[in-house]
Amino acid sequence: MTTLQKSGLNERRLHYFSEVAEVGSIRGAADRLNVEPSVISRQIQQLEDELGVQLLQRHGRGIIPTEAAKLVINHCRERRSSEALLLTQISELKGLERGEIHIVAGEGFIEELVRWVLQDFCQQYPKLVVTLEFANAVDVVRMLANDQAHIGLAFRPPIDPAVRTVMTRKQPMCVITWPGHPLTQKKQPLALSDVVPYPVGLMSRGFGLSNLVKLAEYSDRIQFESSLVTNSIATLKSYVKAHLGVTFLSAHAVANEVAEGQLVALRTKNEVFESAEAHLMVRAGRQLSIAAERLLDMLNTNAVFHCS
Repeated sequence: MTTLQKSGLNERRLHYFSEVAEVGSIRGAADRLNVEPSVISRQIQQLEDELGVQLLQRHGRGIIPTEAAKLVINHCRERRSSEALLLTQISELKGLERGEIHIVAGEGFIEELVRWVLQDFCQQYPKLVVTLEFANAVDVVRMLANDQAHIGLAFRPPIDPAVRTVMTRKQPMCVITWPGHPLTQKKQPLALSDVVPYPVGLMSRGFGLSNLVKLAEYSDRIQFESSLVTNSIATLKSYVKAHLGVTFLSAHAVANEVAEGQLVALRTKNEVFESAEAHLMVRAGRQLSIAAERLLDMLNTNAVFHCS
């Protein structure tokens, strides 16, 4: 590989050559650039030596570009055009006129993300493309670590040194049941032993919710009888609405159903459930785009991570 192939064309020489080609003479280019004509002549000679071709032919007081020179002139024009486009795109990014953000989150965040954050954010910045994907806590962390997503939201995610928690929010786990269930008549907060006699719907392994239930069972020395195991929070809600059993979710995950009188969220005495946290995460060391940073700010100040 030649030195030219390694280092590329000299920026200064290209600039001088471009000015000469545009003005039509070395003297005219020298006057415009406020340098000596000999400086420009020397730089063009060095450019010709680098390329191994003649670029300019003298004709009276002016110059005539060779066929090789026309190729270099086109290159200079395309380069200026490309740089102008880059500057425009950067300007648009700064104004959030373009860009992409990929969010991966646990399903329990869907209502809050869509209602309080993505709806407002997308309306404010309609030219940004936002991808929202749902996954279990293990996959949320994996996708962040592998740069498959910019921002992650998960309930009790596994620890990974490649992923950094930006913010946490207390999000106690509750017993989710329907109005009129016998558990709603018991003294609040509930002891988890009160739930043991009833069928329970649980999240599949790998989800933060599933891990929390296992820890809660261990801490209270109990074991729930599961009649449903699923990877869908929506399915758990339907399971409870059908009066088939109870489940464990955060009050945020069922806020709409509670407001509509379809479900009831009951707090417990269990320390594991009461200390549960949701995590807002990014890859450690990753510099986020302006758009992603703006969304992080919105996540912090709106419903998802704003503690009221």
